[in-house]
Amino acid sequence: MSYSIWLTIDTGGPEPACLDLDWNCTSNCGPMWRAAGANLAEFDGKLAGDCLPILEKAIGEMRANPAKYIAMNPENGWGSYDRLVPALHELADGFSRHPKATVVVSR
Repeated sequence: MSYSIWLTIDTGGPEPACLDLDWNCTSNCGPMWRAAGANLAEFDGKLAGDCLPILEKAIGEMRANPAKYIAMNPENGWGSYDRLVPALHELADGFSRHPKATVVVSR
C-alpha cells in the first residue's frame, strides 16, 4: 500500500484541474512522518499552503534527529529514512509552488 498525493484547483470547469504534483510513497514510512508531526492523511481536502508549515516542521524534526527515524526503517526494506526525507522535500516544494491548491490524499 502507498500514499498518493496530488493537488487540484477549481478553475470553474465541471471538475477541478490537477496540477503538476503526483507524489507517491509507501505507507511503510507512515510511522516516520507521523512521529515527526505530519499525518499526511489529515492533509486531504486542505489547502497546500496550510499544510506546508506542518510538513516543513516535520522535515526539520527528521533532519535534526536522524537516528530516531533511521531506527524506524521498515524491516521489509520497502522505504527508508534516506529516501523519505528527499521525497518529503519534493512534496513540500509542490505545496510551496501551489499554496492555494487543494491537497488530495489517496491511501
